[in-house]
Amino acid sequence: MLLKNTRIISVCLFLFLFTGVQNIFGQSRLHNSIQIKKNELGKMGDKLVMDFDILIHNVHVSANNRLILTPIIRDTIDGKQQILPASLINGKTRDKLYKRGLILTGIEKDLTVHSVFRADKKDVDKVISYRTSITYEPWMKDASVYLSADLCGCDGSAKDYTEYFVANGITGPEKIVKPKGIKPDFSIYTPHVAFIAPPREEKKERSSVGEAYLIFEQGKWSISPDMYNNRTELAKIEQSLDYIREEPTARITKLHIKAYASIEGSYETNLTLSQKRAKSLLDYIGKAYTFSKETSILSEGLGEDWTRLTELIEKDTKLDDKEQILNIIHTVGIYDGREKKLMDMNGGRPYKYMLETLFPLLRRTDYKIEYYVPSFTIERGKQLLNSKPGMLSLDEMFRIANTYEKGSDAFNNVFKTAAAIYPSDKIASINAASALILEKDYKAAKKQLEKYMDEPAAWNALAIVYMSELQIPEAEKYLAKAKGQGVEEAVYNEGILQKLKAAIQKYETEGSGK
Repeated sequence: MLLKNTRIISVCLFLFLFTGVQNIFGQSRLHNSIQIKKNELGKMGDKLVMDFDILIHNVHVSANNRLILTPIIRDTIDGKQQILPASLINGKTRDKLYKRGLILTGIEKDLTVHSVFRADKKDVDKVISYRTSITYEPWMKDASVYLSADLCGCDGSAKDYTEYFVANGITGPEKIVKPKGIKPDFSIYTPHVAFIAPPREEKKERSSVGEAYLIFEQGKWSISPDMYNNRTELAKIEQSLDYIREEPTARITKLHIKAYASIEGSYETNLTLSQKRAKSLLDYIGKAYTFSKETSILSEGLGEDWTRLTELIEKDTKLDDKEQILNIIHTVGIYDGREKKLMDMNGGRPYKYMLETLFPLLRRTDYKIEYYVPSFTIERGKQLLNSKPGMLSLDEMFRIANTYEKGSDAFNNVFKTAAAIYPSDKIASINAASALILEKDYKAAKKQLEKYMDEPAAWNALAIVYMSELQIPEAEKYLAKAKGQGVEEAVYNEGILQKLKAAIQKYETEGSGK
């Protein structure tokens, strides 16, 4: 769809290049229906600033049509021109097709256009504010600005076309836009951040956990890898084991298999079946992998999983009579006819739904693999950082990061990886926030710090984030607290804060015309 939209715009521009003069001076239904109100237009520094309103009155845009409004900067002498992103007004049907095209291509917003509107009524009355700035180029000195208006059909055919002057030339001192106060830009500053050295992890114990949903023949426990999706489910466990065994120095200390059953049938039968299926899976793994004598290997069958069923019922949005079902589960014992009551409830419809939708999710196998990894050298750690970062401690990652230049991509990426591997660790999150600040990604840094507003180690970074948002009172508060903790970086950042306050005061004064 986006390709089609581009083709349509191209068609309209083609028509302009070869028939523009005729359309400008010829008769057009659009000619008296669109007016331009210029606010600001001219050179400011190295930018060409454009600010004008497009006033549309009684333009007929049918369901299948689109009105394309495209600003063009053109030097008629040299023949140079620059086409700017268009504003679109889509008819109702055309708008649906446009949005569907964005969804199919996975695009949230079409960055190739300035703005998009839907014509809720066939006769459009609307004011579109067009504001943008582009890099100024020398040839634009004698150029003028135009607005082309193309009314196109779904097939790309031009229904109507006309062109309007926005500014007849952009030269001369009267065309230079003088800013009414430039809003402070915190990105010009380079605040200082601190990184916390994590404590050494004396014994590096790790675990890998997961779930596998294996399909068995009814009442049986032998594993058939080719049955349904079993091979994919078995691969989950195999991949976890392979991940560990690929590192020669890692040592598996425990393998624990827990199997569960759904609730149909007798409790004793389901308990026995789950035990046999857990043992069957353990035997299957034992044929493919060799474990040392020190490895603890355990299989456990836990029978009917009423706890998981309760969770599934509470989360299900399509199951009726939830409260009645949960009341039976909570008040009627397993040996007192709980399942029978569920089967008889409301003609058996809720039970049938659960049998088909929820019970299969109860027949699962949980696995947990515990293992030990030794400390690694810097060189080996760098290799594992890309392939098995979970085997590294925060201390090892910290030492790896400090072999790179502070603020470099490699340096920052180590700390961001650490936070991804250890998301609940305070030091990992605060260090990642500092790395993000060096990248000037203050929004992401703030997200890392949300849980640590009361942590002294986070106060300097929080002050910087608030400075980036121009929230001066909050920045002053956290910077003062950081200085009180003896954070040297906060002393340097105090100087930046004073400069920022002066810039804000100047902006507010000039902006108000004082």
